[in-house]
Amino acid sequence: MKIDPRIQPTGDLQSDPVKNAKQSTTGAAAAKPGNATSTQSGDTIEISSRHAEVQQLTAQVATVPEVRAERVAPLKAAVEQNSYNPDSGKVADAMLAEQAGRGAKA
Repeated sequence: MKIDPRIQPTGDLQSDPVKNAKQSTTGAAAAKPGNATSTQSGDTIEISSRHAEVQQLTAQVATVPEVRAERVAPLKAAVEQNSYNPDSGKVADAMLAEQAGRGAKA
């Protein structure tokens, strides 16, 4: 689409007026006699229900311990007894997968 510089804009560029979402709630308060507050027009924001879900999941993740003691204890005992012999191939595969961003487990 090309813009023709010879065409001059008309005075009314916006065909539909912007409706203020606050108007229905603040308009009733401002209409009361003796009320000194004035209504302010401006942008409004409405946060979706997904925001609440993300907040809830974030709180749940914060309660999960960083170290899973039930998995660490047997490994720690095996290391202390010199009986821990990990498969070097699995370790290498896990390191490569983590580096590649796949997050595969050993």
